[in-house]
Amino acid sequence: MSWETHTGAKVDHPFFRHCEQQTETPVRGTIVKGHLPPWLTGVLIRNGPGVQKFGNTSYAHLFDGCSVLHKFKIANGEATYQSRALESEAYQRNTAANRIVVSEFGTHSFPDPCLSILGRLQAKFEAVLGKGNREMEMTDNCSVNVGYYGDQLYAMTETVFIRRVDPESLKCIGDKTRIRDHCALNTATAHPHCFEDGTMLNVGNNFKHKGGPHYCFVKVPPKFNSEETAYKEATIIGSIPSRWKFNPSYFHSFGMTLDKIIFVEAPLCLNIVSMLSSPLWNKSYEECMTWYPNEKARFHVLSMDDGKPVPITYETDAFFTFHHINSYVSDDGAEIICDVAGYNDGEFVKKANVNQLKTDLDAMNGATARRFILPLSIEGAKIDENLVKMKNTTATAVLRPGNVVHLTPHHINKEWAELPRINYSYNGKKYKYTYAIASSEDVMNYTIPSATKISKINVDDGTTKSWLSKGVMVSEPIFVQDPTKPSGAEDDGVVLTTVFHTNPKEVSLVVLNAPDMTELCEIKFEASGTVTSTFHGIWNSN
Repeated sequence: MSWETHTGAKVDHPFFRHCEQQTETPVRGTIVKGHLPPWLTGVLIRNGPGVQKFGNTSYAHLFDGCSVLHKFKIANGEATYQSRALESEAYQRNTAANRIVVSEFGTHSFPDPCLSILGRLQAKFEAVLGKGNREMEMTDNCSVNVGYYGDQLYAMTETVFIRRVDPESLKCIGDKTRIRDHCALNTATAHPHCFEDGTMLNVGNNFKHKGGPHYCFVKVPPKFNSEETAYKEATIIGSIPSRWKFNPSYFHSFGMTLDKIIFVEAPLCLNIVSMLSSPLWNKSYEECMTWYPNEKARFHVLSMDDGKPVPITYETDAFFTFHHINSYVSDDGAEIICDVAGYNDGEFVKKANVNQLKTDLDAMNGATARRFILPLSIEGAKIDENLVKMKNTTATAVLRPGNVVHLTPHHINKEWAELPRINYSYNGKKYKYTYAIASSEDVMNYTIPSATKISKINVDDGTTKSWLSKGVMVSEPIFVQDPTKPSGAEDDGVVLTTVFHTNPKEVSLVVLNAPDMTELCEIKFEASGTVTSTFHGIWNSN
């Protein structure tokens, strides 16, 4: 997939660039515009798929490349950049074999070219039976996100594995953590929520639950000054049975208020039977998924205290979300406001393979910021009554027979918005702003939106303030609170984004003034090799 710049030139899209050489020794950046705020000191670590090929084999899906970690360190008015491939078991096995031997989300492993046809068939059957072959083992290529569990930094993905990382060198520390060794989860998201004391809250699948597949919520206490994994003391606090016994929903994140969990069960489903036999038929995880447009999406609400669900069925027309923006309970305690970056359907997940994105400009329709409002009580309500009490919203929650509440969203605005972030001190609380990658293109045209700008969206009225720079592509924005204004406004701080240039070895760190989204500083770095794109990251102040 190519990226057409403002000059008309076509270069490799940052998400499909291959990191042929890492920048293991930090390089100093050059301030090319403005200056750094004197209070801004810390480290930004980002994660994404950067190693796109091994030998003559290449990854087939947007989500699949092996992880490359990127580190931007700011201290004493200067900044450095370094990068390192995450030395996961998957990366090491692929490197040793000089081909892709560990399956990923949308790419199945390549057979050993030295094996005969009979040998390949035998290897496939052994994989299905779980004998003598590790292809059935989920990947530990943790290429989606990074986060701290206490003082332990982990790279994360959507399998059962996480990898601890040294925040200084970016090297892996110890062996991979297999989450299912500590609690009953077969997968977990790369988007846990963090409480003020460092406790993490996450959700994953339990495919082996006696009642069929369940979505299980786990609390993980923080670890400090310990060699043990944080998950050693993890506990399941609640679970939800899948509506579909052999087709649990695919999910990427979840929402929370201060005392409740919000989970969206979208009709993008994984066929467990197909997944178990996937090695035999060379099917990837993504190929075992199906989008059911005529099914309803369902919201589940659980108490964080005892894990019990709210006894109301919330349904809406089929839609899909990767990323929750934020959720909170209204001032009167009557309803939950749940904001997400929503897609009209889940086909993008299946269409985000490299070949289709290179040729099909209609493969991706844009996500937009959407607000759902969930009443917490239906006592005394009448059938067909709209239960939404919030003013100045087009969202509805209409009571149907059988304690079913049908939701329609309020579209905060029509702008394409993805990878949304907030001032995290407002997580689970009433808030006003989210920051997201955006595009100058109208998403209603259903072309591939290019992440050309960072938008600050007022979720109350839908207005935006944006930063746009020609000839570059931006990454997920991260808000950093100004510590000199600890009791200031929600947007007292800066927004950080990394910027990709047409020269694949150049990358910039851009610092934006959050109140008005003007540019405060740009620092440009010349890396040792190609700088690859990222999904998510974390800022840690010194």
